[in-house]
Amino acid sequence: GIGPVGLMAVRACALRGASRIIAVGTRPVCIEVAKDYGADEFISYKDGSIFEQVLERTNGAGVDRVCIAGGNVDTFSEAIKCLKPGGRIGNVNYLGSGDYVKIPRVEWGAGMSNKTISGGLMPGGRLRMEKLASLVTSGRLDLHKEVTHIFRGRDHVEEALFMMRDKPRDLIKPIVIWE
Repeated sequence: GIGPVGLMAVRACALRGASRIIAVGTRPVCIEVAKDYGADEFISYKDGSIFEQVLERTNGAGVDRVCIAGGNVDTFSEAIKCLKPGGRIGNVNYLGSGDYVKIPRVEWGAGMSNKTISGGLMPGGRLRMEKLASLVTSGRLDLHKEVTHIFRGRDHVEEALFMMRDKPRDLIKPIVIWE
């Protein structure tokens, strides 16, 4: 998904030298920023199965890496089917609700296809934060592209939160400036 977190994933892939970035999303405002951040192609989950669209675009080969930044507990099923043997999935999504994350046994190679799945919160620490700040201050990462709505005053916190929940078509990320 190419919401705010997914957009950061697209930019990170480009900065790390990905040769081809296929992004999943439908909101035009997000697609434009994803293009600016380095995405080459776009898939819409509204047009059918993500993995079938990926396999079609890669002539059946699949991809080396998948970053899950949207979807739900069924998203892993799509992701594992897109992945080449030896590939990696990184999950930075909450995955919504449900008791289980579904990973299809055959497509995972029953754990023997060397498909790696990892996930968790972004590691912190001073050095990591300095590196991220340096990407912004050097101009290699322009966060202004993601800010679509600016509210002034803490009275607007609830409005901004509801906006993130409801995801209007022109939203990427609202910010609230406390004055």
